[in-house]
Amino acid sequence: MDVFHIIRATLEEKLQWESFPAPLSLSLTTLAAIILVLLLLRSKRQSSAKLPPGNLGLPLVGETLKFLGALRSNKAQEFFDERIAKYGDVFMTSLTGYPTIVVCGDKGNRLLLSNENKLVVVSWPASFLKLMGQDSVAAKTGEEHRILRAAIDTFFGPSALQNYVAQMSSEIRQHIDEKWKGKDQVKVLPLVRELLFSIACSLFFGIREENQLRPLHNLLETVLSGNLSVPINLPGTRFNQAVKARAKLDEMLLSLIEKRRSDLSAGRASPTQDLLSVLLTFRDERGNPLRESEIIDNFSGLLHASYDTTISPITIMFKLLSSNPDCYEKMAQEQLDIVSKKKKGEEIQWKDLRDMKYTWQVAQETLRIFPPSFGTFRKAITDINYNGYTIPKGFKVLWTTYTTHHKEKYFSNPEKFMPSRFDEDATPIPPYTYVPFGGGLRKCPGWDFSKTEILLFMHHFVRNFSGYKAVDPDEKISADPVPPLPVNGCPIKLYPRN
Repeated sequence: MDVFHIIRATLEEKLQWESFPAPLSLSLTTLAAIILVLLLLRSKRQSSAKLPPGNLGLPLVGETLKFLGALRSNKAQEFFDERIAKYGDVFMTSLTGYPTIVVCGDKGNRLLLSNENKLVVVSWPASFLKLMGQDSVAAKTGEEHRILRAAIDTFFGPSALQNYVAQMSSEIRQHIDEKWKGKDQVKVLPLVRELLFSIACSLFFGIREENQLRPLHNLLETVLSGNLSVPINLPGTRFNQAVKARAKLDEMLLSLIEKRRSDLSAGRASPTQDLLSVLLTFRDERGNPLRESEIIDNFSGLLHASYDTTISPITIMFKLLSSNPDCYEKMAQEQLDIVSKKKKGEEIQWKDLRDMKYTWQVAQETLRIFPPSFGTFRKAITDINYNGYTIPKGFKVLWTTYTTHHKEKYFSNPEKFMPSRFDEDATPIPPYTYVPFGGGLRKCPGWDFSKTEILLFMHHFVRNFSGYKAVDPDEKISADPVPPLPVNGCPIKLYPRN
């Protein structure tokens, strides 16, 4: 397999398709894909290694279109179940232009999530990296990943988040006062999008003015829409629009960085006032600062992570709770008990979040049923013997939430909405079965931030509304390709609390 690995490495890592004119880039991509498939088949015949069974699907596109279609129609579970039934818990397919081995169940999740930098490293499609940035924490491996993660954790870690709870709570309360109260009916999704982006810009950059928020928001939405799109850089395509939006986003971020550097030098800004100051003043163990490209790329990635991983669960919680009013009442009572212990005008505090146990169980169950991401790709950095098969060095490997989250083996009555399954007195959930934020070294760095936003939002909603009713209880959920969201924005009728 040595020649095969060398050619794959050359095709995947040395050639930068986007540097060619668009028509030539498309031709080269097509040629490369044909060569990869032919080499794969040839290497399979010639190698004594036992590759997992499977089907590479159509030439060039593999099973990517089927998979994206399954995500959009909320049938990703069926996509994986059909292949598991046919091939077993480890199988081969072709996704995002690469032959990919899918490992399933808790053992498959454990294999990839616990062996980062040992057997595998993170591996994203080239189109994703072009939009998120080669210097983002999502793209880095080894020591570079450790340093960037340390810088980010100085803001997103629990000890730092405590300092921002009051500001987050204040912005959520103001948003509900202005956008929800006094309304008979609202659409949850667009309002939550607006709120969470506003909080991110406030805490990341110190931006609060509408005339700055709106263009940033539009650019981010365009970049996100192109993340896992077909990477054809032709005018008018989703990917092309996303590339242009990312360039404009970089210009805006660079301007913010230059101004903040000046303010920090002049003492007009504090080193801990927001994420921008934290990253600009961070120094690693050797006293080295982050490079400008690292700061810009990580802002783009963190806006993405803090945005998608929270919009989806908050919005879908409304859909699930509307069908489970008893759960809403139990959550509401928990929040009102917290309010009853407060003095008049006293704000919610970090310590109060620890008492929102049932509210977090509702969020956890929502994340189990509708995880914000289907999983992530890795690349084998050595031949891996697994389940009687060989995963060759250089191969893409995928773990996915859809092979554990909905399985009776791990969760009783998996299709039923049961927040109590996450109660501390319930049967412990086996490791590597509940992984909405990933796990191991590459667990989502913003998951504590997301948890804080979810709990604060539900607290303020309950304080203001005794209940609500979904306008369309049967509204579909779709992912394009991530995260899953109600297709019509989750319209609800509001019932104010007296």
